[in-house]
Amino acid sequence: MKITDEQIKRAKEVPIETFFSGNWKQTGRIIRVRCPFPNHRDSTPSFTIYPETNSWYCFGGCGGGDSIKFIEKYCNVSFIEAIEYLINK
Repeated sequence: MKITDEQIKRAKEVPIETFFSGNWKQTGRIIRVRCPFPNHRDSTPSFTIYPETNSWYCFGGCGGGDSIKFIEKYCNVSFIEAIEYLINK
């Protein structure tokens, strides 16, 4: 399947925080939650979401990126599969 620039734009606009429920802490412009990735189960929130830029970063070493990169890593899928997932959300 060919992915268009418009589809990539729409996928990047899906708010990362919509994939989290439960305990999260918003401090000013950032949201902190426990890291959701299986290779890093932390006991204190090290996963930070930046809603203004719809980006994320894990201070425990899991990396960072946009909503597409989050779904790629979280669901262990390709770039195209992540976009398809996000635009159908």
